[in-house]
Amino acid sequence: MTKKIVRKDGAVPQYYVEDCHEAIIEPETFDRVQEMIEQRSRVRHFSGATIFSTKIRCGECGGWFGSKVWHSTDQYRRVIWRCNAKYGGKAAGCKTPHVTEEEVKAAFVRVVNKLIGNRAMLLADLREVRQTYSGTDELSQRLHELDERLNAEAEMVQELIAQNARVAQNQDDYNAAYDAAVSRYEATKAEREKAAADICQRGIRRQEFERFITELEKLPKAVSEFVEALWGSLVEYVTVGKDKTMVFTLIGGTEMKA
Repeated sequence: MTKKIVRKDGAVPQYYVEDCHEAIIEPETFDRVQEMIEQRSRVRHFSGATIFSTKIRCGECGGWFGSKVWHSTDQYRRVIWRCNAKYGGKAAGCKTPHVTEEEVKAAFVRVVNKLIGNRAMLLADLREVRQTYSGTDELSQRLHELDERLNAEAEMVQELIAQNARVAQNQDDYNAAYDAAVSRYEATKAEREKAAADICQRGIRRQEFERFITELEKLPKAVSEFVEALWGSLVEYVTVGKDKTMVFTLIGGTEMKA
């Protein structure tokens, strides 16, 4: 775990080290939860009411679509999806048109059948890309080295503080030595956090590719109607353009135009 030096107030500066105990939650689980929280934070208002919530975005302003009900009290009632920023905020005047749920479903069926038609080639490409995210031994070794260096530098700071408490010394010299030691610690900490983030991201990407490959392998020979389970397992989001074209971003980052 990453250690953090925190200075306390007082005549003699004291420090303690945070995050030095075993994690109760598995790091992979924590990282995945954090990724989900970050994804949700990109959306101003999240609702789990329908399968299309936080799944349709505007190709012009990047805003997310929300559902609106037209003719709610008569026989012409229908649900449409429209950019939430279309009539307010910095994206006012956005020209991206609304889409109906039927249009989104029909576009998804076309995309699934394109996937099926190109399945063999796509699987070969996806497996090749997945391999690029498999090796983390070098990064893990680097992380171990940085952990050892971080511990040593934290101990160096503690020793400076303890020595200053025991022995009278020039405080200008002490502060200069202390600042230099903390600066080295913070630089190593930043390097360590980057290495850990790289390992985490590679793991997430590898899992996404594995999931997409599994779902692609399970697809039938053809799809004639919208299947909610396929939507949930394949789609990250769909981007709607000014001319109502829809580009689907699938699990793993693959993009396909409907």
